[in-house]
Order: sequence, then C-alpha cells, then structure tokens
Amino acid sequence: MSKQPVRVVHTGHSEKLGLQTVTEVPASSEARPALIACTVATAAELPAVKVLSSSFLANHPEARFLALVVDALPENSGPGLVTPADLGIGPAELAELATGCTAAQLCGLLRPKLLEQLLGRHVPVLYLDPWVLVLGSVVDRVLAAVDRGPLVLLPRALRPLPDDGLRPTPAELLGTGVFDPGFLVVAPGAEPFLRSLHEQLRRTPDATKAVLDTAPALVDVEVLRDASIGLSAWNAHQRPLHRLDDGTLTVLGEPLLTVHFQGFDPGRPWLLSTAVADRPRVLLSEHPRLAELCTEYRAELVRRGYSPVPVRYGFGQLADGTPIPDELRADYREAARENTASAFHPPLSARDDAATEQPPTGHASIGQASAGHGPDPAARVNGTPVGATRPPVPPPPPAFAPDGGEGFLAWACEPAPGLPGSTRWAAALWRGDQQLRAQFPDPFGADGPAFRDWCAGAGVATGRLPVPAVPGPRADAPVLHDQLGVSVIGVGPAAELLQAAARASGLPMSTTVGYPVVVRVDDDTPVPAGRFVVDYRLDEGPAPDADELWVPSEATRAAVERAGGPAVRVLPLPVLEQEPYEPEEHEGVVFGALADHEIDRDGNVIGAVSAFLGAFTDQADVRLRIAVTGAADHPEAAERLRLATAADPRVELVAELGPVDCLISLHRGRGDRVTAALAEHAARGVPVLVPEHGAVAELFDKHSVVFVPCRQGAEPDVQAAVKLLRALADDLPAAREIGAKGRQRLDTRTTAKVGDLMRERVEHAYRTWRARRAAANPSPTVDPLKALHSAKHALLRQPDVGVASRTPMAPQLRKMVLRVLDHYDNHMRDVLASLVDGVERTVSDLVRRQDDLSAGIGQAELEALRSEVEQHLERQGRLSDQVLGLDDDVVRVRADMAGQGRRLREIEDAVVAEAAKRAKQGDALAQRIDKLTVALERTLDRIDTLESKVVDVLRERDTRLDAGMRAANQAQQTADALRRVVVREHERHGDGVPGVRSSLVLTEVGLLRLPSDDAFMLPILSSNGVWEQELSELIDSVVEPDGIFLDVGAYVGYQTVRMLSRFGTGGAVVAVEPCPSARELLRHNVLVNLPERVAERLVVVDAAAWESVGELATRPALTGGVSVAPVPEEATDVARVRAARLDKELEAVPELHGRKLSVVRVDAPGRGHRALAGLVRLLRRDRPHVFLEFSVSATEGFGDDPVTVLKEFRVWGYDLVPVATREPASPEQIVAALEGMRSTSLWLRPRPVQAPQPGPQVAVPLRQPADQAI
Repeated sequence: MSKQPVRVVHTGHSEKLGLQTVTEVPASSEARPALIACTVATAAELPAVKVLSSSFLANHPEARFLALVVDALPENSGPGLVTPADLGIGPAELAELATGCTAAQLCGLLRPKLLEQLLGRHVPVLYLDPWVLVLGSVVDRVLAAVDRGPLVLLPRALRPLPDDGLRPTPAELLGTGVFDPGFLVVAPGAEPFLRSLHEQLRRTPDATKAVLDTAPALVDVEVLRDASIGLSAWNAHQRPLHRLDDGTLTVLGEPLLTVHFQGFDPGRPWLLSTAVADRPRVLLSEHPRLAELCTEYRAELVRRGYSPVPVRYGFGQLADGTPIPDELRADYREAARENTASAFHPPLSARDDAATEQPPTGHASIGQASAGHGPDPAARVNGTPVGATRPPVPPPPPAFAPDGGEGFLAWACEPAPGLPGSTRWAAALWRGDQQLRAQFPDPFGADGPAFRDWCAGAGVATGRLPVPAVPGPRADAPVLHDQLGVSVIGVGPAAELLQAAARASGLPMSTTVGYPVVVRVDDDTPVPAGRFVVDYRLDEGPAPDADELWVPSEATRAAVERAGGPAVRVLPLPVLEQEPYEPEEHEGVVFGALADHEIDRDGNVIGAVSAFLGAFTDQADVRLRIAVTGAADHPEAAERLRLATAADPRVELVAELGPVDCLISLHRGRGDRVTAALAEHAARGVPVLVPEHGAVAELFDKHSVVFVPCRQGAEPDVQAAVKLLRALADDLPAAREIGAKGRQRLDTRTTAKVGDLMRERVEHAYRTWRARRAAANPSPTVDPLKALHSAKHALLRQPDVGVASRTPMAPQLRKMVLRVLDHYDNHMRDVLASLVDGVERTVSDLVRRQDDLSAGIGQAELEALRSEVEQHLERQGRLSDQVLGLDDDVVRVRADMAGQGRRLREIEDAVVAEAAKRAKQGDALAQRIDKLTVALERTLDRIDTLESKVVDVLRERDTRLDAGMRAANQAQQTADALRRVVVREHERHGDGVPGVRSSLVLTEVGLLRLPSDDAFMLPILSSNGVWEQELSELIDSVVEPDGIFLDVGAYVGYQTVRMLSRFGTGGAVVAVEPCPSARELLRHNVLVNLPERVAERLVVVDAAAWESVGELATRPALTGGVSVAPVPEEATDVARVRAARLDKELEAVPELHGRKLSVVRVDAPGRGHRALAGLVRLLRRDRPHVFLEFSVSATEGFGDDPVTVLKEFRVWGYDLVPVATREPASPEQIVAALEGMRSTSLWLRPRPVQAPQPGPQVAVPLRQPADQAI
C-alpha cells in the first residue's frame, strides 16, 4: 500500500533556535578529518549542544562536529546541523516516529542512522550526548581503540557500586546498562551492527541497553577502560578530582578529558544529577573540585542561551498544547506495528525473506507432483499458505499530520480494546500515573463514574487530556425480558453452531443477555444478576457463577460431574448439512489428519503420523495430508510436528484439508473438539478411522466408522491402526461405503433435532428460574383448618335479646320465645356440633393424607407433575399476558383520559380558589401594614431613649479612660526614671569595654552594652527593654534543657545571655559573630549578667558561618554588626573575616561532644541559607529547630533565588512555618507574602522521621558566584 506524503506539523518551537550557530566548523574543509563527532538532541537541549560543540572543537581543531536536532524543521539545517530529513527520514515516517516515541526514544532511534551515514566518509565517528563537556583531546585514545575493534564502548563504572542504599544503586546500574550510550565510537565495519540496532529500536525504542549489552556477541568490541573519560554521577565517588598548579583537573593522576552531566539541572546546581536527588551518592559539598566544575558548566549553559523558561519539545503535544502521555505513545506503536508498512514494522532481513520464499526441497517436489489434487503442500509456514496474506490493517493516523492531529485524536478517543466505556487516552493516562491507579483501582468498572468525573474536571482543567477523550458513561445492562427465550453468547465455531440450533428451536434468541436463560459457550463473560447461567464447555468445567453445565457428550459429563456442583446435562453439537466431496481422479491413496496444536497431546497427531509411517514404509503412492491450526500460538508443538514429518516427503502440512480418501484420528481423552472437527468432514462422506472411546464412540457406531481398539483406557492401539490403514488402502470402495453410512449416521445431529433438544433444556432451565424467583418471595403458610375452627366457635354464641327494636316489649318477647324453644335450640346445637366435629375429623384426615402423599411421592413423578403444571401455567401465563396487555392498554388510555379531565377540573378549582385567596390576602395585608406602622412608631421612641442612655454611658467610659491613661503615663515615667537611675549607677561603678564606644541599656535579660552608633536595636531596647518577645517564647517552647543553642549572628548577645540564664549549668550556647567589636560586647554582657559557672557554658566562634572554609569580605550593616559576602576579584583593600563551616567548628570543641544540637537561630538576612549549608550534616543528624531571619530582597540581591532556597530547606526535611502565623506554607506563598516587606522570621520545623536513614547525609550547599541566580 502506497502512502500519501505527509507534512510534519510542529506544535511547539522556540523561534530563536539559533540553528545556524549551533557549532563552529573550521573554515578549512579540504583536509580529511581524523575524527568526526556528532550528537543527537532536541531544540530544548541546544544550549548544551553549543557547549559540547565549542568545547570539543576547542580541543580538537582537526576534527569535525555535527548535531542532529530531531524536532528541527528541514529548512533550518545549516553548517554543523542536520535534521531528520537529511538522514532520508521522510515527513510521513517522521510524523509516525515522533508520535510513537518520546523525545529520548526518538533521539536514540535516529542515533544509529546518523552514525551509519557518517561512516560513509570512512573515518571513525564519535558520538557524544548533548550533556557532555570535553576538557581535553580524546583523539589518541579513540584511534587506538578503533584499531582493535570497529565498536568502542565506555563502561559507566570501573568498579562495582557498593550496596549501601545510596543512589545510583547496583540494581539501577544493571537496569540502565553497564555501557554508557552517551559515548560511542564506531569505525568502518560496524555498519551491520548499526543497522541491527536501528531495526531493533524501531521495534522496541527502549532496547538500547539490551543491544549494547549483547554487542560483544555481534561485533568486535573494544571496551575503553579509562578513568579520565566519562566522569559522571555513576562513578564520581570512585574518581576524586585534583587541580594542579596550572589549573588542570586530574583524576587518578591523569588529566580529566570528558565529563557527562546527564541529569544535571542548571536550576538546581547543588545536585550533580536530579535523577538521584533523594539519596545521592555524590555530594558536591564533599567534592569541592566537582562543585566548581558544575558551577563553570552552568555558567557556560547560561552564556549559550539557557533560560529557566523551558523550550517546548516540537513533538511533545497536540496542536492545542495538550501533552501526549508516554503510555499512549506506546499504544500507538503497538497499533501501528500491525501494519507492515509502518515505521515501527521494519522490513525482514534477507535471511528471513529467503526462509519465507523457499520451502524445503522435499516438500516442494511433492507439491509439484500433486498439483491439481489439493492444496499446495509447500504452503506450510505456520499452517498458513504462503500466498495467503491477511488484509492490511490501516495504521492509526499520526499526531503531527497536516490535519493538525484530528485523526490521531479521534483514534485516541476510541474505546481501548477490551475496556468498554473507556478511551485510549484515558486508559493510557491511568496506566502511567501511580496516584490514579491507587485512587481508581477499577477505572472503567466499579470506579468508572468517579474516574470519569476526575477526567472531566481535574484532568481537563490541568490539560492532561482533551475534552473528547473523557470516557463516556457505560451502557447499562440489557433489560431482562421475563419470557421463555435463550441468550447464546460467545465466539467461535461452537457458539455459532449453538446459535443456529437455538434459532432452529423456535425459541426467541439473542446474542445479548436479555433473556432469563443465558448460555455461555466457552466464555467467562460476567452475566448480570437475575439470570439462569448455563456454561457450555467442550473440555473443561463450569465457571463459579454457573447454574448448570451443558456438555456435548456423556463421556464429558461423567468426567466433569461432581457432587455439590451444578447439574450437568448433555447437549450435542449440531452438524451442519454439507454436500459430499466429488470423487477425484488421482494416483494412490490420500489419507488426512487434523493437527490442532491447542490440544496437541489429546489430538495425538504424532500417533497418526506413526501409524501412517508404520503402515506404509516404502509405498510412494500413499500420502498423508495434515491440516494444521494454532501453529502461531503454539510454536513448540508446531516445531515438534514439523520435525517429525520433515524426513518423509509423503507427509504434507497444509492449512485446509480438502478431499481425502480417509481421515485418521488417534486422539486421546474425551475428544469433544476433535469429534466436532471429524463430524464436519464425515458429513461430506469422508470415511473416518477413530479410537473406540469418548464422544466419537457415542456419535458413530461400528458400521459408520472404522474403530481402532484402545488399550489402557483411552490410548489407541497404534499397531491395530497400522493394520486397519493397510486394509482401507487396499479396499477403497468399502471405505467409501463406510463414509456414506457415517454421513447418514449424522442425521441424528442435524440442527433441527439438536434445536428440539435444546428447547427442552431451555424450558427446564426457564422453569427452574421461575421457581427460584418465586421462592425468593414465598407466601405465608395458612392452616387449612383455621376457617373451620372459627366456624365451630360460632355454635357457642348466645342470642342477644337486648338489641334495639321499634317493636314495643321486644326484649321481653324474645326472652319468652327463647324459653319456649330452649329444648329445641339445645337439640339443634348438639346436632350441629356433631356435624362440625365430623367435618373437622374428615378434613384433618384429608390434610394428613395429602401431607403423606406429598412426602411419599417419588421424585420422578413429582418432577413430571410439576413439569406439566408449569407447562399449563406457562401457556396460561402467555395468554394472560396477551390479554392483560390489551386490557392494560385500554385501561391506560381510559386512565389517561380520566386523568386529563380530573386535571382540568382541578385547574378550574385552583383558579377560583386562587382568586378568593388573593382577595383575602389583600385585606390581611392592609391590616398588617397598619399594625406595622404602629409598631414602627413605638420602635422609634425606644431608639431615642436608648440613644440618650448610650451617650451617657460613653461619656462615663471616656472619663475613666482618661484617668487610667494619666495613671499609666505616670507609671511609665516613673519606670523610665528608675531605669535611667539604674543605668547611670551601673555606668558610674562598672567598667566599659576598652576600645569600643558603647551605651548601656536595661533589658529583661539584664544590663547590656550596645554600640553607641546602633540606630536599630539600641532605641528599641532603651524604650521597651524587650527584643523579639514572640520569637523568644517560641524558642523556649522547643529548646531542650541539656542541648546546644547555636546563635548565628549573635551581635551583642541578647539571645545568648537569655539562653545561658535559662540553661544554667545544663546546656551550652555557641555564639557566632564575625564583628570584633560586637564580639567583645557579647563577652562583656555575659560576664556582667551571669555567674561564672554559667558563663563557662558559652563558646564564641570568631568567624562568619558559611558553606565552605575560606575568607569573606565584610562591611558594616545597617542593623548593626557587619554583613559578609564573597571577596570580589582583584579586591585588596576590603576588610576580611575568616569563613568557617559550623559543623566542623562544633565538632572541634571537646566540651560539646555528646550533646545534641537543639535550636539554631540565624540572624543574617540574605546569608542565612549559606550559613546553614555549612551545618547540613548536623542538621540531618540532630534535626534541631531552626529560626531564620529571611529576606527576599537580600537573598535576591545576593544572587540567589528565594524560592529555590526555601525548596532546599524542604529537601533537608524541614517544614516552612512563618513565626507570625505558626502555619506551614509553601515557598511560593512565603515569597508572595514577603512582597514589599523587609524580612520575616521563619521557623524551620523538622518533619517527623519514620525510620532512621542508613547514615548521616549532608545536603549540597548552594555554591555559586554571587551574581548568578539559583
């Protein structure tokens, strides 16, 4: 089938690809290069491609470099850049490949195609991933390696990875592949391997790992075991870096040549690979040289055009921007693979073509000799003739065709195979999302409505699937028709035969579950409740929900019937009437056999072959033709038969049997399937030789077939079959007579006769269903003697003479009559009582006899009686239903007419009543308005009274407030005077800090000295005496009595003195202050306000807390103290201070050993995250509470991204809790809330840990220049 050209439509691209400037090709192209390097990437990876090309050509000026951009338009190709069109990939093929592959899969699929074309220049070709950085020349090592083999592979690691729980793990290495596909070298001679790799990737786009692992078996491979090449997250822990005096990076004593940054995210530069962010084996904080390399690489990416705004993959989404799920791409590949012209169905190799076109020589000669006498025996490929081809399956339309993806969307919105009520898109989305699978375990069954609501709501709102792909409501179960009928469901020949028998029975029949009796033919489809389910099985038992089991033979019934199981009944399969074969003139004798590989052992076709070969060892005029089915699904059994018959050219394997002189079957077991197949041929007059057991022995007698005796139960006697075959071959007229009798024997299995039997079975099942439904709602049992007992009690009643009457003296006259008739009345009462007693005894005896008769009647008689009664009831019910149907229609029409008249009268009454009601409502409304007017006047009077009272109350309250304010002001003035007295007295008798101008203030923690030029903290403490009261209370609530309080940016020691006084001699306080003057004031304040024993618990760090050890520049801060920053380049006159990692500083203090870090307070806006980065090891070990003064503007001014900084705190295991709200918040919420604010206090609250980690882990610090954003 020829395809129309398809134009590839890109759905997303940056117009500024810079395709003409991807790389710089040397001006001189006359000389033949020694090496050609290439890469395959997407448009989103162009900055990395530019870094790779520039670094490669800088170290290899004699080489050439090419880049293939898979989602670039053909018109954008240029020097150093190629597109898929340059590789011979047409628009239609590219559209199909891009639809069925992800970006990584498409790059991997086109990689061998690019390498094979570049090998046409007869020079070695080096493939490098886009995320590779070249630091030195690799030409000598590559050329030396290709001399030893045309394919050079690079292992990811040269030593086994330890199984310590860190990532990457050994299992991940085995799953991803031992060899790195980001570094491949091919030379002339590797073309067959590249073609094989390309074909395999077309079938399975994720097979790169498997093909590379098996490459040593396909081509001469040289493994490049060089530690200086391929530094990556897989091996960086095994290859420590060192920098020489000239700046060269070395690994294990050799210059570092290439670094593979696969997985590196410039937005998260503190991680070497984001793929192993949870438990990274390599921490950049522990490898400073590698961290510097990552920083330099990130800077190169930024210079080459990297932007935090991602570039859309050209084949990643539909025209409306909806991304295509990866699972849907896989479904598309599977569907497209059904078409032989698909891009995912590569052509067969030459060896496969030869094997298909050339049959074995012996079979070919036999086929030529027997031309015209049956099917070509050379047609034996999996039991299908060579010339026969399946009709081509149209491939699904690609998503990037000129129609804008409408055809693909229509295909994706179709129901997934086997999932009614679904769409392919929704099913693929569910399979690829673990959360959806957990939330909706049965998305198209029990959880269908909820999953459909999610798709229509959140799924469409988030752009994960288009509106047409939302699954529709599932069709309800068919309506149950309460009438005699049968539903036959199932597929296959047996189901078609039973459906024909059901139609011949005269019963209403359907292929849906609409009737009470449902017959499932070799099918386990669930049936709605309220049906009588019958399983029709050929060789196996019923499903658990079956009420009855029907089998085609008594042999099967005896085998599957068991106590406690469903009733088993026999219903033979009908045999369709067929015309007999016309006699054909041919030489010799042609025997036939059937080979159904699905029942290979029971079919025993090998036994038939053995009998044939034993009967005719050297007769060339005798042939055996075997009709093969199921070879493709059972290749082992097919190969066994092919191997058993390959040596004898007289044995032919064909797809259809055709006319034969005799049919052989030496099957074992019950053989229902075999019997049905044999009956089909026997109906055309073919004589049959079969074993005398099972279902075939029930169908035929000894006059209509040739029986082979069996030994050991059901095992046919092959030697007896050999003799019978010889006899049949010698007397073909007698064999034809047997075939005619066999055809006549099958008259008992016509469709009409089996239909009559099926009608009886269905009627019985229907009666059982009716009885079961009636038993579900039983009527209460009534004593038949109850009415008689009630009548007997009536004899004891006495006449009531006091009944009112118009006749005067009626009561007295009644008494006189009763006295006169008393004797006669008593006599009549005795007679009637005797009569009633006799009737009661007679009825009781009749009831007892009826019960005895019911209990003693035979089951057969009861079943027959019940059957007759049910037949009469059924006929009566049908007639009643018809009459009732007519009556119901008449009654319904009359009821509708009466209802219409009644509604008209009701409307008229309602109109009259509404008019009267409206008149009454008008009068009532007028009266109510008058009452409301009076009430309103009274309310206004009360409001005036209340207003006067409120004015008096407010005046009195203001007088009291004025008096209270005067008293408070006087107390405040008195307190201030006392404070000044205390401060002056202390200044008079106390000593200041030499060399530091300071002022003394009285606070809640004691007398503190602050720098005299402090314009922020000093005024507040002078007036209030309290600093950060809310934060102090929060620290007190979480600090541990014997822990360590770390005060970073302690300044003059307000929190230090307060916590020392709280700890006493129990805990310890570490104060970090880089400013020398503030540090002296801190020590002075501690000595003045605390006892000596308590002051000894203080440890002062005279350095700036930072992520690394070194020096920092200092400058005065507006809020007091100093602010630190990295030392600018070429700066000589700036003040400097020592930078220290706090984890190392604390570990170096012996007094702190054995103590746990309890609370960390960091008062360094914009620098606090850098200080915490040097403490991450202790943060993960002790998990203290951290109180951080955070400023968005200061963090941005320092060059870091506030949101990224806050996300890193969450990676360390902390919740972000603003102190002001005490509620956790996301980084984006915090940054948004701080808009326009200077800073805020954050509480980094440690999250609970479920289980201890394998070992202490240190998070990656934020290491980068100050002018770069995180």
